Amino acid sequence: MAAQAPGRPSYRPAPGRQPGGRPGATGEGTDGGQGAEGDAPLLLLPPRWAPPASFAICLLALADSAYLTYAHYTAARIFACPISSHSFVNCAAVTTGPYSKVFGVPVAVLGLVWSAAMLALCSPPAWRAPQWRAERWRALAPWAGRLRLVGSATGVGMVFWLVYVELFKKDHLCEYCTVVHVLTVALFVVVVFSAALAVPAEAEEASPAP
Repeated sequence: MAAQAPGRPSYRPAPGRQPGGRPGATGEGTDGGQGAEGDAPLLLLPPRWAPPASFAICLLALADSAYLTYAHYTAARIFACPISSHSFVNCAAVTTGPYSKVFGVPVAVLGLVWSAAMLALCSPPAWRAPQWRAERWRALAPWAGRLRLVGSATGVGMVFWLVYVELFKKDHLCEYCTVVHVLTVALFVVVVFSAALAVPAEAEEASPAP
């Protein structure tokens, strides 16, 4: 063993850590996380506006889809929507007919189920990575993040198909359906940017407060 230089204090790395501050071979990382080959899993935080924005969008989409579902099953006249067959804006013409169902399921019901599922995925508990402290409520849970991305992308694909049907098959437009379409695209944008702009927790903590 090499002799210690006179006047210099001895240094011994903390258990489970290597010199330089990196986790050691024990696999224990910061905040009690476990990582592959001794590295702690990276804790990513999306922008602060992303979780509440996505949750609000899903709430609006759920309310709109619920109203369309109610109108579909009760044959109620949709509020503030023309019923004339000569009007381009005609919700009844869009929500009824051969293109109003997919495999026998009304499109309004599919929109309601999708909105409810995305609302659950965009709720505060779904934004929290379970392996981290409770105050890390914005930590990106990997499974929920993937489901949010797949779900929002699926919704956008459905929007493209429905808009094609409205414009080229029915020659009518449903204003309430259009609201859901806009909200679906907005949610996709929020989900994509929440992942693209996510930063490590340490970087956010080190940045000066505004």
